[in-house]
Amino acid sequence: MGYLEPILWAIAAVMVYVTARIIKYAGRAKNELEHSLSVFLLAMMASMFGGATVYFLYRGPESLVAAVAVSSAVMVGAFIPVLNTLVKLSSTQSPPPQLQGLLSRRVGGRLLIVLLAIVNEVLMGWAFALASGQLNPSTGVVAQLDQAVASYWFVFPMAAEMALSSYYFRRDFERSVYIVFVFQAAIMVLTPTAIANSRWEEVSVYVGGSMMTTMFIYVFDYLYKHRRLNSVFGEYIFRLLVVYTLMMGGLFLWMVTQQPALFDASIVGEMLIYFDGVLSPLRYAESKQRSWLLEPSWTFRMLVAIFAAEFFMGGVFDLEYYGVHTFLSTLTLAPLMGNPLSMVGAAAYNFVEAFSLITGSAWYLIMMGAEMGSLVVFRIREVKVRETRVRLTLMLLAYFAYAVLLPYFVIPSSELPNIPFVGQAMGIGTVSPVAPAFAFGLVTTYLIYGALSLLFGSRALCSVTCTAATMYQGTFYDVMKSFNRTTKMGRKLLGSRITKTYKVVSTLVWISLVAAATISYLNSTGRINLTVYGEDAAQFLYSFYFNFLWYIVFMLIPFIGTYGCVTTGMCHWGMTNQWISRLGFFRLKVKDRNICMKCPTKDCSKACPVGNTDMPGQFIAKGEFRASKCIGVGDCVESCPYGNIYFYDVRNWLREKLGAKPKTTAEIQLNQATKS
Repeated sequence: MGYLEPILWAIAAVMVYVTARIIKYAGRAKNELEHSLSVFLLAMMASMFGGATVYFLYRGPESLVAAVAVSSAVMVGAFIPVLNTLVKLSSTQSPPPQLQGLLSRRVGGRLLIVLLAIVNEVLMGWAFALASGQLNPSTGVVAQLDQAVASYWFVFPMAAEMALSSYYFRRDFERSVYIVFVFQAAIMVLTPTAIANSRWEEVSVYVGGSMMTTMFIYVFDYLYKHRRLNSVFGEYIFRLLVVYTLMMGGLFLWMVTQQPALFDASIVGEMLIYFDGVLSPLRYAESKQRSWLLEPSWTFRMLVAIFAAEFFMGGVFDLEYYGVHTFLSTLTLAPLMGNPLSMVGAAAYNFVEAFSLITGSAWYLIMMGAEMGSLVVFRIREVKVRETRVRLTLMLLAYFAYAVLLPYFVIPSSELPNIPFVGQAMGIGTVSPVAPAFAFGLVTTYLIYGALSLLFGSRALCSVTCTAATMYQGTFYDVMKSFNRTTKMGRKLLGSRITKTYKVVSTLVWISLVAAATISYLNSTGRINLTVYGEDAAQFLYSFYFNFLWYIVFMLIPFIGTYGCVTTGMCHWGMTNQWISRLGFFRLKVKDRNICMKCPTKDCSKACPVGNTDMPGQFIAKGEFRASKCIGVGDCVESCPYGNIYFYDVRNWLREKLGAKPKTTAEIQLNQATKS
């Protein structure tokens, strides 16, 4: 069959070109006749490939006759609407008015064109896979369809058709929409199932995942720059993210089970979305603008879809890097047996463990770091205060060195429990039980972080070394701090005061932490034998809070505002360092309280991502702001139009003790402005 493949590829190339031209013709159809002709041409091509599929499935004279009969019937049926349109035109005294972009406004007609284009490609892929000997005609029809859609006979022509269609419609859409179309075509080419080769799978997983991540970054940056969003484009992005979630989930399932059904369905789903979008230029042009920052429900859907796609993408990276068996062997599941309550408990435990397996993995953190880190780089370019630029840069370096490189690729896992500040990064339960053998690493971690928080404030943790800082402080996610003021729960959490929600949540967190630590210690010393389905209690609690619950809180930004880990008190590690910071040197100071009294905008309180809205009042009353909820992000310093706010920590205290004049951020800004 080797001699046949070049011929089939030549036919496929012609069909790709013809189909793309028909799609272009249909998208610009001005009347019913042009639309009917588009339907007829696509149906004719589909009938030809349908007939070829029948022939290759059942080779012989009878199948040839059946194939011809099927093709003829479909072509005749498809030509009937053309005849009806011609009859209507001939009986009309004057021709109907032309309507540019007929399909943009007609869902039914557009859907018919889309379905015919996809059926055409599916049947061509099926027929060519049979002709080239890639499929066994004796297997079931569903299995053959799965293999055909997953093969290069469908994937590569489909990607070429998307690229060519995007090129034809490039002038009909604004640049951002066109760029998303191009990304889709590139991602389609890099389909791991297309070629049965381990090297292709490896390259396509990493390069395709990187391409998808790049597209997400572009979308995030677009949303950041366009607070008012085209409604049709917004819904297109959301549907695309849902499809990419299914695609990554299907790819994960295929790598584990070699069953491509879900992945194939996602590819077809992407085609539906893509062609429907390409055929709708007028819908985009006439769409209303929506302020997505005033629509928490829409933004929440977006965050969930984004996270789900990234979640499975991280899992796919892990499977490819570690190997399926090696990666999944680290997952220990509880048996689903016993009474209904026991089964529910085991199922909940298994869900959290499976969830945490990916969110706590190296490649998930690498992928998220690259994505969120890019948004932080965009923000660094906008920041004017040098100290904030330095902190953001240190934050990125800390993320990749301290959260990824050292614990996953440099320090052996057996040594991590003894390594302070890295192995026990988030305190009790990070990588080991609460055991006497690991006391040095655990205690030293608290001492190091405590000292840093005492000297420089809790920003040493919450705004530099914690991975949450990178997640929250990129351009797209930072702008969502407006939800701190516009949502009901967000408003309840505003201010530096300790709210009722904070008291309840933090109390529950500390009770659970002390209980888990006690159980873990007694277990490690052999006094009791009590675990959570075989897992150490402290380690399970850490995984539950930081690998599971934190991401739930993160996705709830549109309802509770940014930095829910700080405002709700759910992070015991953050609370520890925030209270130490409250007792230490760090605070925010103003150079002149009178400026704050006369300030009409109070921009500092609006800029705070934690929602410390009482900041201006304390500046006026005390000349400084000091609170456990202040984690030193520095947006208040950046936003002050008078350069009146500056950071104060042990460095300023030492200068004062040594008799040197404190060098404030405001003075540095003034000097920089004078020099420029």
